Amino acid sequence: MARPDRRVVVTGAAAISPLGQDWASIRARLQARTNAVRYIPEWEVFDGLNTRLAAPAEDFELPANYNRKTTRSMGKVAVMSVRATELALEAAGLLGHPVLRSGMAGVAYGSSSGSHEATAEFGRCSMSTPPKASAPPPT
Repeated sequence: MARPDRRVVVTGAAAISPLGQDWASIRARLQARTNAVRYIPEWEVFDGLNTRLAAPAEDFELPANYNRKTTRSMGKVAVMSVRATELALEAAGLLGHPVLRSGMAGVAYGSSSGSHEATAEFGRCSMSTPPKASAPPPT
């Protein structure tokens, strides 16, 4: 049975987004109404893809302490999620705090990669659509 005196407290937040990786950058770009959407020429090889637009988080750089051993089983979204979580804990003053190993704290984060149906459809498209003859091979 849940204890009624338990509370959720958000003490830190972070993002790795097309608008920036820190609140000052994101806020400035939002206030300036900066658009992070751009044309992705590499997607021209997919005949069935109905868009060539995206808003990638292009400025993300892997921190030096994220070595190959640490990240070998992680995709880019997982690495970015872990880094955003680390930044949020740092903002909260909790990075390295013993409470994180006590079982009394949790961290939740989200990704806007889209629905699983859209992801599956993109996968089917990329696996079944041969590249256009005139397009350069993807890099």
